[in-house]
Amino acid sequence: MSHQIDLALGVNKEHLSIEFDIFSNTISNFVYLSKLNNSLGTDSIQENYSVFKYGSGNALLQGGEITIDIHPHPLDWLHFENSFSYVNATLKNQADSMKYLPFTPPGKFTSTIQLSQHKLGTYLQNAYFKIGAELYLDQNNVYSAYNTESATPSYLLFNAGIGTDFVVRNRTYFSIYLTVNNLTDVAYQSHLSRLKYGPENFASGRSGVYNMGRNISVKLLLPFDLKKAKG
Repeated sequence: MSHQIDLALGVNKEHLSIEFDIFSNTISNFVYLSKLNNSLGTDSIQENYSVFKYGSGNALLQGGEITIDIHPHPLDWLHFENSFSYVNATLKNQADSMKYLPFTPPGKFTSTIQLSQHKLGTYLQNAYFKIGAELYLDQNNVYSAYNTESATPSYLLFNAGIGTDFVVRNRTYFSIYLTVNNLTDVAYQSHLSRLKYGPENFASGRSGVYNMGRNISVKLLLPFDLKKAKG
């Protein structure tokens, strides 16, 4: 059984859009994962990884998000988007080591600047360039019982992207997009990853599996015109 209260407030002006959302959710018999201990009271290990079990309890989840989009006129080609989200998830009537729900995402800031142009030169349309940052805050509210979780430090990621449509005589021949995530190749571990608790990597001396480093992707879209032939 779940009871949730939501509140949303928004302002939409010519140069500025702001939205504020908060929620409070009470859940009975919320199902979550925690580590499974063996008969000696230490971690159960299968194929070098810890074994987890399902449990349930009465939970309270509270949080919200605020988004701000700045699009000043007459600079229609400029968008500056920002957001912050946060969730506090607790189990009711529990000791401190079991107070917080495991694998709760940390607070997160995002900020993106996008430059766009409807027409660029003779053949390029809907062109854009964007660069953004994602800041994940420290997550110290952890389910520490049975060594299920450990705190996760903050980390900052930068991303960028560029794309356009190639158009001749009002016909789009293709669209191409280039995206680069984690531009600065930061070594980090997501608080939501169970692979964070993997064994030590003797080549690097670090414990657990780290998330993906710098990633470059290219997407090419080729439209097909499947008009029905005239009889």
